[in-house]
Amino acid sequence: MLLDIWTAIRHVLIGLAVMVVVTAPWSVIAAANLHLSPQVPWAIPLGLIHLYLVVTYLSGRGWPTTTGDIRRRHFRARLLSGAESCWSSLAGVLAITCLWLLYAASGHLGSEPSPGRESALPSAILFMFVLVSSAVTAVGEEGALRGFLQTPLERRFGPSAAIAASSVAFVLIHATRGLPVLARAAPFYLATGVVYGLLAYLTQSILPALVLHFLGDVLAFGLRSSLIRLSGPATGTATTLCIVGAVVAGGLSIVAFRQLARVAASTRTFRVSDGLGGRGDR
Repeated sequence: MLLDIWTAIRHVLIGLAVMVVVTAPWSVIAAANLHLSPQVPWAIPLGLIHLYLVVTYLSGRGWPTTTGDIRRRHFRARLLSGAESCWSSLAGVLAITCLWLLYAASGHLGSEPSPGRESALPSAILFMFVLVSSAVTAVGEEGALRGFLQTPLERRFGPSAAIAASSVAFVLIHATRGLPVLARAAPFYLATGVVYGLLAYLTQSILPALVLHFLGDVLAFGLRSSLIRLSGPATGTATTLCIVGAVVAGGLSIVAFRQLARVAASTRTFRVSDGLGGRGDR
């Protein structure tokens, strides 16, 4: 029992450490750029170089070579088959659309915090910052939580416990936005974490969740920076339409997830029976 608890804690800490390594440097240089010379986006190329290097390392390259295979398997950025890509994209988009519609119906989507100094940037530069911030956040959180945290926990405790652990961690890391925001959005973050975790487990790859996470963060960062503007919280007829749309999208996502589970299972069987497990995970 104590060994299991320590194992879980150790993988949670490793996952959080990976997330910090991926995201913290960008946070520092982006903040410095906005403070010192906001009209010259020198942080953009530095952030992209750092992201490339850290993804390369987590994918198994670099020193020490003895940990390369472990890093690759835990990061699990496995390319998917065509059928897996189609069904995971459909299931994920429908599920996240359902959650965004419910969030809008609750009246919170149009009440994002006031934008900071970045809102004064030219639109082109602001858009670049939003894209790089979204990419760094998506890679950092998916690689850490659905990769290095969830992957070993799936093998040790099963998928349900692993997805629960990564989803709770996903909620808690958003406490940096402030407790009022966390209290309001915690159910949304938890449900989103479950969707991402389920996609990662079924496909044994972080890539479907990473793409969805990136697109969702583009929207979220765009709202917070005023790059994307909404007139206000949904009310009346708009709220009703959001709820109806959420029900339809949620129902269809369940169907898509069931089909994804069948396709993913057959793909895993094919890789194992043909001896492609190692190469297919690269």
